[in-house]
Amino acid sequence: MNIPFASLSLLLLLLARMGMGAGTLTKVTTAQLDRAFPERASTSGCASITEFTSECATNEQAAQAITNAMAKYKVTGRGQVVALISLMAYESNKWQYNINHFPGRPGQGTRAMLMYSFVYAYAKQLYPSQVQGAWQTSSDNSTMNNVRALVLDNDDSFGAAFWYLTTVAKDFASADKLRSGNIDDFKAYIENGVHTTWDSGRGDIWTSVDKSIY
Repeated sequence: MNIPFASLSLLLLLLARMGMGAGTLTKVTTAQLDRAFPERASTSGCASITEFTSECATNEQAAQAITNAMAKYKVTGRGQVVALISLMAYESNKWQYNINHFPGRPGQGTRAMLMYSFVYAYAKQLYPSQVQGAWQTSSDNSTMNNVRALVLDNDDSFGAAFWYLTTVAKDFASADKLRSGNIDDFKAYIENGVHTTWDSGRGDIWTSVDKSIY
């Protein structure tokens, strides 16, 4: 039986997407993120941003940092990676923000928008000599913002979601808890691992990422 090349290509793509519910990833590519978030594609992906412009990252920058985090924290399950990308994309408005501006909580930030208590723990683990123990319960805005500033470069900021999964929300860290292609697992992680509210916007972003990473 002869199958036209175009039909064969479409069939292979559909089979790949049907089978993408399983397996592991070794990296995330710019092309994959471009499919999910075309507004951040190419080097001009932040050109339309008019406020807090220095915080915006392109998909190319995000892909490299996410790949680095996957290796560093040994998080390679496809469902895990899709979930963490979706979480970060929602919290940062698709890589636009690196710190909390609305309402502007001191110390809150990274692409995962960690609250200060987690930002402190993350920074303390990465840079123990630069973070004082007394700062953990600080209510001084400048102190909290200075701690946050330690973890805002691309690798640390995108890595924060991976650190949180493997350090704070360890009950969800196994691949069978964030199964690939399973939006219910992602919803459970948001509500019971991240302890925040679910809305349709999170689901829409997850669906876009899930369709794009194969």
